[in-house]
Amino acid sequence: MSSDKAPQINLKQSSDEDLVRIVTVQVHKYEPHTVQAAEAEISRRGIDKMRMAHLVKKVAQDNTAVQEIQDYMSTTWTRFVNFLIDFIVFLLLVLIGSLSLDSVFVTSNSDFLLAVGYGMVLLIFLLYHGLTEYFFQKTVGKYITKTIVVTKDGEKPDAGTIALRTLCRLIPFDRLSFLITKNGFHDRFSNTQVVKDPS
Repeated sequence: MSSDKAPQINLKQSSDEDLVRIVTVQVHKYEPHTVQAAEAEISRRGIDKMRMAHLVKKVAQDNTAVQEIQDYMSTTWTRFVNFLIDFIVFLLLVLIGSLSLDSVFVTSNSDFLLAVGYGMVLLIFLLYHGLTEYFFQKTVGKYITKTIVVTKDGEKPDAGTIALRTLCRLIPFDRLSFLITKNGFHDRFSNTQVVKDPS
């Protein structure tokens, strides 16, 4: 692997677990000299065989868990179906919201109504995706396709992660980003992914 793509790491400040990961399950990500330096650092620290065996087992289990998540990642087609279903639900919610606004606001000021309308559409969009994914890890679309949102480690995302993921949906061409990369902008920037629901 070329050095410009190799992860940069300070070996002296790395944990024992990180060093073992470099010389075992992630060895393909590093230049040979980096792997050798990690081995030398392990030797310098005097990690005994029992500790080494424990660390190797742990990083191997972690690596397996990550691989299982990747194996369960949903396909681009599934993501497209999710989008279509969620878009239909979103339009229905906007329609309901519009009818509600008509009954609440009685004014001839078209600029005011337009501003309120845009604000309502934005609010519905953010609340729909944010609340459903925070509380249930899935929108209506994901419920139908039996998929859920998880972190890169397979855990339930916290409120901050979901908030970032939801806001990233507003990035222009976010939907088209799935045609370029397996994880679109709102997955990539929030470090989340959509996987098959194991339940």
